[in-house]
Amino acid sequence: MTATPKPLSIVAKCALCSTKTELFVCPHCDEVICQICVNKHRSLLNETLKEHWLKCKSKFQNLCQLSNNYDKDFISIENQIDQIRHMVEQRYLDFVRLIDTEKNTILIKIEDHIRSTTSTVKHADLQQLFRSVNQRLEEVFQGSNITYNTDDFLLEIEHLNTQITNRERAMHGDTFKYPYLTPSKSLLISDVFGELQWNSRPMSNHNLSRLTTTNGHTSKTNTIDGLSDKILSLPEEADGVENRPLTPVIRKQKQWSTDASGVPHFLCILSKKNYLLFACDKYGCIDLYQLDGNDPSAAPRHLRQFDLFPGNSSNQKPQIIEAFTVYTPFIVVSAHLSDQTDTSSVYFFDHRGIQQGDTCLQNFPVRQLSADTGFKCLWGVDRHQHSVYYNQLPMNVTQIQQSIDHREDFIKFGRDFEPIRITQNQTSIAVVERNSQSVHIFDKETKEQVDEIQNLLRTEGTFRLWNVLLRDDNSMVLKLDEDLPPYSRPQTIHHLIVELDSKGIPISQIERTAVYGLAIGPNQEILLGCKRHQQNGSIECYI
Repeated sequence: MTATPKPLSIVAKCALCSTKTELFVCPHCDEVICQICVNKHRSLLNETLKEHWLKCKSKFQNLCQLSNNYDKDFISIENQIDQIRHMVEQRYLDFVRLIDTEKNTILIKIEDHIRSTTSTVKHADLQQLFRSVNQRLEEVFQGSNITYNTDDFLLEIEHLNTQITNRERAMHGDTFKYPYLTPSKSLLISDVFGELQWNSRPMSNHNLSRLTTTNGHTSKTNTIDGLSDKILSLPEEADGVENRPLTPVIRKQKQWSTDASGVPHFLCILSKKNYLLFACDKYGCIDLYQLDGNDPSAAPRHLRQFDLFPGNSSNQKPQIIEAFTVYTPFIVVSAHLSDQTDTSSVYFFDHRGIQQGDTCLQNFPVRQLSADTGFKCLWGVDRHQHSVYYNQLPMNVTQIQQSIDHREDFIKFGRDFEPIRITQNQTSIAVVERNSQSVHIFDKETKEQVDEIQNLLRTEGTFRLWNVLLRDDNSMVLKLDEDLPPYSRPQTIHHLIVELDSKGIPISQIERTAVYGLAIGPNQEILLGCKRHQQNGSIECYI
């Protein structure tokens, strides 16, 4: 309260102290008070104002807390919704298989009846016997056969007459069976999928403190239909871990999900003033996001979308991107035409999607590239030569062609070692070997192998290792894909994302379908690029 009370022209008793003196009128409440009680009155008004404001502030904070609790509870609802999506998809596939089986059964019954009826009507056995007797009798009548026996012919003719009589009697007594199909019974679609219902429950009573990565994971977890509930652990025979206690593997929970224009086959994070997330599909459509470097539970902000190859997805022979990496100042991709898989072309773009320099042709398929700004090199995998190689990392347009033309082998493996993926941190590079399903970690300086992760996960051949991410402490994130028969094309493919600590022990996992891109966020969160529909997808964050 800063306004000064207005003096009155009369002398009367003060409303507070009852002293008869010259009075003032309060501009806020119109009370008449004396000069001595002005400060006291002002304090009372301030206290009243402060009390009302604190009540309003408390209500607002409670409302904000309710909103935060709602957001946290809604994450579990989204997880449940994902599971229902998978259940609906599985029940759809089961129902389609059931319909196909029943259709084939009915058609087989029809074909069997046709074959049976045809054999009864055509009398192929009697026709053969008739032709045999007739041919031999014609030879007798023409005199060409003089060694015949009349009694034998009479017996054959009598036998044939008997069979014809029996067959006629059977046909006169038999009737044609015409097939017909009864009308199908009405079917409620809820009998196939189940009825979608909604259960209500009050929101959880979360406290005001921010959740850590271990809170909220002790609740009961459900599994996706078709995937068993797996607790991953180390085998007892693994070297050096006989006495190591086995701990349950927690399931990471989804924190947020955001839409992507295409299916995010590749995810790369670039640290500038802010953390930028590049999500690229196999045709070169890129979504650019800005991540919150302090709060991993905050959804990213979409900045823009652009195409490296405009109109590529609608071409009859599109460019298919096999490798994607980002650093300052370039985006680097390896691509090939859809009908040419034995060679590749390496392209450099700026961060707006404009090509820089000429296209660099390669006489082998480049399956992966990884920019290393610390060692100033561009790592790559040559599966034909069973090697991991590197080029000098170009920092401007004039260096691009020369850098790609000069390649150095980092490690050349034997013919039985098939490298399929690489990942790197500041000091090490990890190589995924396809045949042994193992990860080999090498020191960048000495090229010596410093660690190997092999057969640590008891997947019993159900899942195969296809990708890996390496943190600075050599802890890893593994992507395991459902092992499918050759040439099979299922509508959904299941994946396990398993997090290992620096000692190679599984500590957490994610179960998901249709996972393509994989990245580690600025707060060690796991980012997944997932397919949602045929031509678009989403990016999901797990903590």
